[in-house]
Amino acid sequence: MNTCPGCAKNFEHTGYAHHLTQTINPSCAAQLQFSGLFPESDDGDSDGLDGGDAEFTGDYFGYYDEQDLEWPDDNHDELPLESDGEDEEYHDTALEHGLPCLTSGSYLRKLVLIDHEPSVCNRYHRPTRRTQLPLFCGSRQTSALERRLLGLAVVDPIQVSTRPCVVTPVQQDIDGGDDFENSDNSDALSQPHPAERQEAEAPLGHQPIVEKFPRRHAGAPVHHSRTTAFESYKNVLQGAENVWAPFVSRIDYEVAKWAKLRGSGSTAFSELLAIDGLREALGLSYQNSCELNQIIDRQLPCKRPRFKHEEIIVADEAFDVYSRDVMECVKALYSDPEFSPHLNYAPERHYADADKTIRMYHDIHTGKWWWSTQASQLETKKPGATVIPIILSSDKTQVTMFRNKSAYPVYMTIGNIPKEIRRKPSQRAWILLAYLPTSKLDHITNKAARHRTATNLFHACLRHILEPLKVPGEDGVAMASGDGVVRRGHPIVACYSADYPEQLLTTGIKSGECPKCDVPHKELGSPHFPVNLRDLNAILAALSLVDEDYDLWRRACQECGIKPVFKPFWLDLPHTNIFQSITPDVLHQLYQGIIKHLIEWIKEACSEAEIDARCRRLPPNHNIRLFLKGISHLSRVSGTEHNQICRFLLGIVIGIQLPGNLNNGRLTRAIRGILDFLYLAQYPSHSDQTLVLLDDALTRFHDNKDIFLDLGIRSNFNLPKLHSFRHYVHMIKMYGTTDNYNTEYTERLHIDLTKDAYRATNHKDEYSQMTLWLERREKMLWHDNFVKWCLVGDLASRERSPPDMDYRRAIKMTKHPTVKRVPLDHIVQDYGATFFTAALARYVVGRNQPGLSAAQLEREAAHIILPFDAVATFHRIKFHAIDARGFRDSSVTVDSVHSQPSQKDKRGHTIPARFDTVLVNEGNGGITGVDGYHVAQVRVIFTLTSQATNLLFAAGPVKPPTHLAYVEWLTPFQQPESHHGLYKICRLMRHGERLASIIDVLDICRSVHLFPNFGAVVPREWTSSTVLELCPSFFVNSFSDRHAYLTIV
Repeated sequence: MNTCPGCAKNFEHTGYAHHLTQTINPSCAAQLQFSGLFPESDDGDSDGLDGGDAEFTGDYFGYYDEQDLEWPDDNHDELPLESDGEDEEYHDTALEHGLPCLTSGSYLRKLVLIDHEPSVCNRYHRPTRRTQLPLFCGSRQTSALERRLLGLAVVDPIQVSTRPCVVTPVQQDIDGGDDFENSDNSDALSQPHPAERQEAEAPLGHQPIVEKFPRRHAGAPVHHSRTTAFESYKNVLQGAENVWAPFVSRIDYEVAKWAKLRGSGSTAFSELLAIDGLREALGLSYQNSCELNQIIDRQLPCKRPRFKHEEIIVADEAFDVYSRDVMECVKALYSDPEFSPHLNYAPERHYADADKTIRMYHDIHTGKWWWSTQASQLETKKPGATVIPIILSSDKTQVTMFRNKSAYPVYMTIGNIPKEIRRKPSQRAWILLAYLPTSKLDHITNKAARHRTATNLFHACLRHILEPLKVPGEDGVAMASGDGVVRRGHPIVACYSADYPEQLLTTGIKSGECPKCDVPHKELGSPHFPVNLRDLNAILAALSLVDEDYDLWRRACQECGIKPVFKPFWLDLPHTNIFQSITPDVLHQLYQGIIKHLIEWIKEACSEAEIDARCRRLPPNHNIRLFLKGISHLSRVSGTEHNQICRFLLGIVIGIQLPGNLNNGRLTRAIRGILDFLYLAQYPSHSDQTLVLLDDALTRFHDNKDIFLDLGIRSNFNLPKLHSFRHYVHMIKMYGTTDNYNTEYTERLHIDLTKDAYRATNHKDEYSQMTLWLERREKMLWHDNFVKWCLVGDLASRERSPPDMDYRRAIKMTKHPTVKRVPLDHIVQDYGATFFTAALARYVVGRNQPGLSAAQLEREAAHIILPFDAVATFHRIKFHAIDARGFRDSSVTVDSVHSQPSQKDKRGHTIPARFDTVLVNEGNGGITGVDGYHVAQVRVIFTLTSQATNLLFAAGPVKPPTHLAYVEWLTPFQQPESHHGLYKICRLMRHGERLASIIDVLDICRSVHLFPNFGAVVPREWTSSTVLELCPSFFVNSFSDRHAYLTIV
């Protein structure tokens, strides 16, 4: 802290610097020259103020002739200082570069801006090219010293102005010295180079080098059963000679399946069957829902355990618990024949290189926990063990909108099932283990006693439910998989997935502290404080004192940093360290945690009106949700909405003016750092190299987070959710990537296993009805898989594929065009394809005669006569994902491109035109990176008739493509901007006209979302539908979706 002698106020170091430069108090201003905050430069002031003009020798973009930097005439392009928006181009661009808007008298003139950062230049290794820089408005009579501060080259001998220079807020920040130098020069270098990230991510998605566990007995079969799971089911099923048994026919079975899995309520189904003649016409074996339920209950075998109702006594009070036998649940998942071809039975080490120096992590069996548990805890005592990692998750949820009715489900799965299956609710790889009591204990008036009782109740319930794991976890138990192979399984609690309050409840840690490590609360915001996992042995020793001395037990627990919990459920679980088992939680720690805080901080730092104005002026895109009312007044924002906001959050703060005259660079870098962390943390595969990128992203946020202190928004960063990011790298190495245990998947289970179950009840004694409804549903789902097996047989097991990094996309065009005939003059007027006929003529010549020079092509194109006056147009291109196995999922459109003119809806309202921007492969583009790619705006997607194609391309060596697109080009990719790492582009113009051409639709790789370069204040005449036409420059959004982040590097 610094104390100002003039006013006796305390400031942070940077805040003190701003105070001295902005104060109007003469006593404070007098301290400026004695503060030592702004040391004089040995060579900065003298060069400019002594009349010597600096010699311009070029910059890192290349060398320029004198005429390239010639000053305009004195009477050229003079603009009034208060011109109605005429000078905004310079103002926006200046603020983007951290430059002031200098004024001289009442006029602004044009300056050439030269990016003068040799340190940034030296950092990039791509070959540079000569670039013509744009002209922006500025003051001609600017001193050499001011230009040196601005990074401007002195291109003309100009005398130092004797008129006073009006210093804008941004210039005051520059004059502040420390903040500008530290944040804009040194910190800018922390943005990783795209080539470094490409090199680190190159092995992801490729087949890894696999090292098997060295002891061959690990995960080995004990013996082989004579029957598989489906065969055993068939033997139990009555009337199994009928494929549809216990139903009489296919129609009988299909109607029953629809009623239980897709249909309405039981009363409505009974009324449907009561229609005269319907049951007879369909040949159904049941007359109503009651009879159907009897068939399911009595004749369908139960392959998943039934629920049992028990009472748990805590503090002399009985609480109802509905639970299943946990060992039976483990066996049900392990023996499911749908999973048996995919199960992992032993740990493996995956490497990205043949030398086995770079580890890869994806599924749980590739992490260090399984290998360590197998080697040091099981194989030394009982060789031949098969570890069955149990993943638990608990979370209380609301089941009604208004009556505040809640349920407390506990879910479980096993880590042997690959994560690609576990994370899909339709695969049913998670099983509902129990409904815990939801009593609020209102009869206990003392708040502390009520919380203590609730904690003890939670642990008492889970202790009772997980009790059957103790002996099998240590000694093992025979487990048969769906293919009939028997192994000795050791079910061990490996991970506990929960939000922060649930983590505290599980571990017994006090609120405001980390549930995993012993970092003090006041050091949670520190990126350097040593992190040590909590001492499990010491905690177990303290908890064991509960039966000996109550006071000693409480003091021992306090010394260990935990609450005095009576016999936590994890106390005696074999090979389980609950503090290590607490896993990262992307949903609550990132989207509903720091991202939520970050948005609030930005709203507080910047004008909410300006933020909302920028949100309303973002161009549309398939992967971007437009918040046309802004984001400042949103309430009860969900994780999905925070995910959608993250996709454009960086774009709306670039160049925005901050209060207190602070530079925007640190804010931009802090946001970029946390967004990089967010996207990297969700990679489905990681290596040691990409984990370095993850750690680097967090470091960049910590290096720049003090901007929120200087803005007065935060006084500290002692946030447990922010601190939890320090555990991500370690936990990914231990248990695989975060999609193994993200609570986002279990939150989705609330719908299928809790909320839908509650809606199926009459809301009286609901838990008994909910559990019965779930049992019948699970029976029908298992029986449906059995019927498919009877009809198709065993599915061939597929080879293991590498983790799906979602690189590849496939284009899908509709069979018929949207508009069958659009006249060529409408193509120009409605679609804005100004040079459509000329571009098509060039394309025809280029296809027919590919070896022509540019001049020859132009001459030949002039003789092309188009044999038609209209074309058929398409208004949309769809993209489908292709996974690592080459399977194309046509049911989901992962991206799309729109190209449609304005039209009227049914009410007569005008729907604005939409012409999306895309990423075009120039022929040599790779899987990732921007080399070989170009951004363009699609104006027309069209196809030619077969007759026109035969006439135009008869002389061509190759058959032309079926679908073509007329696109307008934007400038090529250069180096990304230093602060935010995005690529800046603008319209590619020649002689005042946009450059356009015809391309093959198959060259379009994906849509691209562009951030308008808003500047300090967004022009109010821009709208979401017109911003692509009005804005002069853009930034390529690499956060629009995960595919964009992976590929636009």
